[in-house]
Amino acid sequence: MTKNILKVTMVLVGAATALTGCNFDQPEAPCFVQDHVSWVARYDLVDTPKQADGSACTNVEGQKAPAAEAVGVFKFTDPDDLTKSLLTIRPAGLASRGALDPNSPTTQQTALGAFASEPTNDFCAAPTLSLASVNAQAASATVPATSISYQYKNMEVYAAAAVPGTQMRGELVYTRDGCISTYAVRALWPAVSCDPSSATACGPGTANLNPDFAAECVRTSATAGICAPSKPIPSLR
Repeated sequence: MTKNILKVTMVLVGAATALTGCNFDQPEAPCFVQDHVSWVARYDLVDTPKQADGSACTNVEGQKAPAAEAVGVFKFTDPDDLTKSLLTIRPAGLASRGALDPNSPTTQQTALGAFASEPTNDFCAAPTLSLASVNAQAASATVPATSISYQYKNMEVYAAAAVPGTQMRGELVYTRDGCISTYAVRALWPAVSCDPSSATACGPGTANLNPDFAAECVRTSATAGICAPSKPIPSLR
């Protein structure tokens, strides 16, 4: 893939975070991804957060990854070589703070890596992605400066014909102000908001949510939530 193609790719990724309903025409390939800024990723903690030296973090709850968040997911294919594709992921935790880091371009806030052209056992793999990070300045007296990085790895997009390119799994190493934690990632498209106090949230009949998906409402604030996979990927009823 030429440098020129990669440069154009990352410009498109940056523009996508500011737009909804973006639709980039891509050459057809067996490994399909639902390109959109409106995915949701759920992060399940798999170890105890700690500093690089093994000591305890100073503020574990404030330094962990969110339980779930919106992410932008896109696939870009070299039109001159359909076997060469990129998977890109830009999490809301970085995009929302990008403007507070004058030294962090959109490319730095976006994880990207080589993406398979053919599925294996119904999954298309992107085993190695670049580090995505931001060093945000303080926004106010109550919103202090923070340094956050996302290291996604072993990402796999579900490619079965029934729901191709709309669910994803993998791993995340999340570092915030020196506190490191590791998560299993479960993601689906599209992101659908929900009421965490509702017993039927994300159940059958939920608007805009694939009725075949097994999902549950994950709380993102005191009064709001987002529908996220409730089973291992593929999370299906």
